[in-house]
Amino acid sequence: MWQGWRNVTVDPPAPAAVCPLVRTEVIDRLVPAHGPPQVGEQNAPGLRTIYCLVKSEQSRATYLWVSLGRFGRHEGRGPRCVDRDGLQTVFNGRNHRLALGDSAVYFLAGDAATGRRVNFSTCLGTYGVVVAYEAYDTADAPMVESAAAVAQEVLSWL
Repeated sequence: MWQGWRNVTVDPPAPAAVCPLVRTEVIDRLVPAHGPPQVGEQNAPGLRTIYCLVKSEQSRATYLWVSLGRFGRHEGRGPRCVDRDGLQTVFNGRNHRLALGDSAVYFLAGDAATGRRVNFSTCLGTYGVVVAYEAYDTADAPMVESAAAVAQEVLSWL
């Protein structure tokens, strides 16, 4: 019986649409001259995710990708976001922790000339929020603060 319970998958209900959870003025400020948001789902066993992608229509395409995922039970793991192995770990870079939600980490990639990107993820209960923000000629600290602010906006609705 234990083996059967351990292997059960319980898919969670879908999370709320994520684009409306981030204020329009925040998106306008972070991604100037952007087109309409692209939305979609990325689901896996025991996980339902809704995402929002906003891209600049300028030649240097700044973008903001925000996803809101909700966890269920899968392969013996419960629905708590922080219990998911490897969810908040990058293997080829340096993780930085922040105090947000139950757990939050970010890492930086790329460079200012070709596009610097911050990947930010945070957990709160059964929810996970991931923010990827790419911009040019921007220092690291403002990029991290921007990604954290977007994640905080989403978390504030949960």
